Amino acid sequence: MKIKLSLSAVLLMILWGNSFAQKYPFRTYSIEQGLTESVVYDIEQDSDGYIWLATSFGLTRYDGVVTTSYFEENGLNNNTLHSVYEDNFGRLWIGSESGVNYWEEDSIQKEPDLDALQSSTILSIFQDSNGALWFGTDGDGVWNYSNGRLIQYTTVNGLSNNRVRAITEDDKGTLYFATRGGLTSLNDGSFRVYTMNDGLPEDRLRDVVFAGNGKVLIGSRNGLVIFQDGVTEIINESEGLLSANIWAIETTSEGGIWLGAEGGVSFYQDGKVQNYTTEQGLSNNIVTSVMSDREGNMWFGTNGGGASIFFGNYFSNYDTDMGLPNNVVLTITGDKEGRIWFGMYGGGITALIDGEFNDLNINSALPDNKIYNLFVDSKNVLWISMSDGLATYEEGVLKVFADDQFPFRKVRNVMEASDNSYWISLEEEGLVHYEEGKFTRYDESHGMESSSIRKVIEDESGDIWIATFDGGISRWDGENFDNFTISEGLPNNSVTDIYIDSENRLWATTAGGFVWFDGERFQSITQDDGMPDKKAYFIHEGENGYYWLGSTKGVIRFDANLYFSQSGNEQAFKLITNDQGLIGDELNSGAVFEDREGYLWFGTVEGVSRFDPRSYLSKKVPPIVHLISFNASGRNYRLRNGNTLEYDQNYVEIEYSGINMTAPDQVIYQYRMSGVDPDWQQTTNRIVKYPSVPSGEHLFEVRARNPEGDWSEEVKKIRFSVAYPFWLSWWFLTIIAIAVISIILLFYNYYKARKLIDIERMRVRIASDLHDDVGASLTEIALQSDFLQAGKVDDEIGHSLQQIGKQCRRIVSSLDDIVWSIDARNDTLGDLTDRMQDYVLNTLESKNMAVTYDFDDLKMENKLPVELKENLYLIFKEAVNNVAKYSNGDKVEITMHNQNGSYELEIYDNGSKGKSAKKTGHGLRNMEMRAKRIGADIHIDPDNGFRITVTGDTNMN
Repeated sequence: MKIKLSLSAVLLMILWGNSFAQKYPFRTYSIEQGLTESVVYDIEQDSDGYIWLATSFGLTRYDGVVTTSYFEENGLNNNTLHSVYEDNFGRLWIGSESGVNYWEEDSIQKEPDLDALQSSTILSIFQDSNGALWFGTDGDGVWNYSNGRLIQYTTVNGLSNNRVRAITEDDKGTLYFATRGGLTSLNDGSFRVYTMNDGLPEDRLRDVVFAGNGKVLIGSRNGLVIFQDGVTEIINESEGLLSANIWAIETTSEGGIWLGAEGGVSFYQDGKVQNYTTEQGLSNNIVTSVMSDREGNMWFGTNGGGASIFFGNYFSNYDTDMGLPNNVVLTITGDKEGRIWFGMYGGGITALIDGEFNDLNINSALPDNKIYNLFVDSKNVLWISMSDGLATYEEGVLKVFADDQFPFRKVRNVMEASDNSYWISLEEEGLVHYEEGKFTRYDESHGMESSSIRKVIEDESGDIWIATFDGGISRWDGENFDNFTISEGLPNNSVTDIYIDSENRLWATTAGGFVWFDGERFQSITQDDGMPDKKAYFIHEGENGYYWLGSTKGVIRFDANLYFSQSGNEQAFKLITNDQGLIGDELNSGAVFEDREGYLWFGTVEGVSRFDPRSYLSKKVPPIVHLISFNASGRNYRLRNGNTLEYDQNYVEIEYSGINMTAPDQVIYQYRMSGVDPDWQQTTNRIVKYPSVPSGEHLFEVRARNPEGDWSEEVKKIRFSVAYPFWLSWWFLTIIAIAVISIILLFYNYYKARKLIDIERMRVRIASDLHDDVGASLTEIALQSDFLQAGKVDDEIGHSLQQIGKQCRRIVSSLDDIVWSIDARNDTLGDLTDRMQDYVLNTLESKNMAVTYDFDDLKMENKLPVELKENLYLIFKEAVNNVAKYSNGDKVEITMHNQNGSYELEIYDNGSKGKSAKKTGHGLRNMEMRAKRIGADIHIDPDNGFRITVTGDTNMN
């Protein structure tokens, strides 16, 4: 079926229609986004990165996500504001209809020195190179504030008019005032006035800006005035400006000039003008203020449309408002004539020709308006893949393949092979090879994994690669099909696009990420590798190692060089969304095309975007990070170090922001809290919650990263502490420790006392048994020996019996000492001294010696260790025996002292006989041995009698 379009019809179609304007990447902030009023008179970005908007009703601060507004109840003199300006000290000055305020330390304040301005409307604020502030008013001239002094200048002093709308200063220190009655300069205290008589096109001026190199720019009601070296140049509608009624001026570092006017925005550079109005996305055509932020974005305050931010000319957008038949653009291609063709699902076909959309009367002849793919072959033939068949368009002739020739529906794609044959992808019926009018179909019965085909391409070796809906990727080598699925590395078997780059590397996009083929397996790149979205709809190679991918969240720029050099890096990905100018965030499968001028075209569900990757400059400006609030269990605390929270008020929420105006929703945050987070935690959320912060000192840190991978230069920190509960406080733990130790000691002492009692009972029992059983038995033996001696026995037996009796009595005597020593009832000092006195009485009574005792200092109730008591007594006993055997004296002195855990025992006799025997006898050696046993010192003094002294500690150390 062929349809011939007449030449006149073609010409008619080309000439038809208005010149449709494209939209540019503007983003609007107005009442719906949190502004208090849609009339914005002035805009300023402070050194902390915040955008301040002076409106006709209140002041609004914006951090890229959140707006905060301030009114008279917050300290403003008046809610109607006209100017906002940050000085060199970081103070933000706010001009209203009732004087000025300034913002400092998170609050709106008043300067008492400026009370005289409260009756004036402040239109402009400026700080000169000397640090003096100038306030331009609406009818009261200009005021100078310096070193606490406020001076007013009016027409009386030489000002051209008392309505001062703008102030600037050149590099020579000359001040310029734009007034309603012309331009006034001030140099060295002298005013000079410039009016229409001096070359100005209009005396009613609204803005004045110094642009460097002695150039002063003046905004008037009749155009832009470039004032330099006494020469004026006027730029107005004749040079292409939208409007000559200029309200605001802003310059760029490259020498460009942005003009806010009553008809929109104009950009002027090197004699060329580009205009922007509401048709291009501007929120309102009356632009009252212009400002460039630290990232290079342009801000425009409007009279009724709030504020618009402009990101640049890298996007041009088209939708149904601009003549596109349908916004769901599934396919884009271009022909040799430079026409850009668009296929839409439900909108048929259209071409962009000289800025106009035109279907060249094709849609009326197509059997279906659901277009899946458009392809221009080497002969400049346009192939049209439809839901209801296949068609071609060549030189004004449309050919639709008849059912008897091509009986297949749902044609997804057409590809021309190197041998000039064609491969046609079908959604449900496999793959068709078309050559010389012959169609050959392949499906699962021939070895393919799936018969639902999305796209086909050819590599440099001639192999055909096939992307399927649900069976992964198949390769046809001319004889056989090889299949690649999840087992061969694909993250998902639903393949949305397939592509071969300039290095013959095969790429594919899937519902689970995208992949590249290493010759054997597919290597996947997914969200785990930093990809911003799970799904990828297409991939296209650009310049400088960049690849462009479509997703459900926007267009992704993938830096392959960075990724492969670092083996996977989330900073290799940059997401471009509707906020940066893309017409819609949801892209369509395969809907990408690069035209011959290097522009990329992206098809979305909301229209089509033309993108200039060369003018899209990465904004390598790191975000400024701020702590916004610190909340604990519902209570807000001041943002200062040293806050102390109660132990049961430890549910902590900390809010922060990383100011980035270009892509605020893509700012990445890293945070950590000492004692809670083991390492940096990453998130896109602007608030972190800690349900139960442990007691102790804590440090919270946060930093921010922009989409380009640049981290904030500063890490914000806040220190705080959580009090310990009383049961964890040092004093309570000390009490508990003391109590526990006391209980342990109590049980230990109780156990020890029980053991001592048991030992004492055992000692008593042993002593009793020795005395009663062994002693009685020995005594009985001694008595029996005496009884036998009384009879008639020979001398030898009698002598033996006598020895037995003596030995038994000696043993009984020794046993008596042992029994006494181990008997627990004899452990006190009193028991020892009594025993000593008894022994002296029994031993020395027959010697007629005078015995004296010095026991007066002893605490007789004190107990002695068993071993000490025993050995001390035996030493004493040995000493007394020596006295009885060898001394010829008549006096014996026995002294014992016990103080502070030490004791001293002394036995002295005044005899002089047998001293040599005393020194060397067996008894003395026994005494030294026993003293050593109890760790005591023994000293023997033979001069002036005989003295034995024993000293030691009662604990036997």
